[in-house]
Amino acid sequence: MAVGTLPSATAPTRMVESEGILRMLLLVLALAMPLGTLAYLKIQSTRLSYAMGEIKERIHKEEELQRKLLLERSRYQRDEEVQVYAQKAGLEPRKQGHLIRRAFTPEDQRIAKLRPVSSDAM
Repeated sequence: MAVGTLPSATAPTRMVESEGILRMLLLVLALAMPLGTLAYLKIQSTRLSYAMGEIKERIHKEEELQRKLLLERSRYQRDEEVQVYAQKAGLEPRKQGHLIRRAFTPEDQRIAKLRPVSSDAM
């Protein structure tokens, strides 16, 4: 009988030990979940900050490009207005100045190939 009673006497003790370990694991998990969530949120916040910085930099570059394009457009419009006024007034363009056209047309290039201009002619 002594042999038969021994295992039954230790079984409740092992059940209590496993229940205590389970409770400790649940306690550790309950404490680790908020800390893990906090760490995850901090990581996401950092990633979001980097992404926002890149977006702000890209927006700044786009605004700078837009300002340059607007300035170039206003200069081009002013040059065109001066050119139109000069043509209406019958003015001759100077050798160096804003009345010289910026680009050559295919017709201009064809004429230049047919009749080369020497630097002495100017």
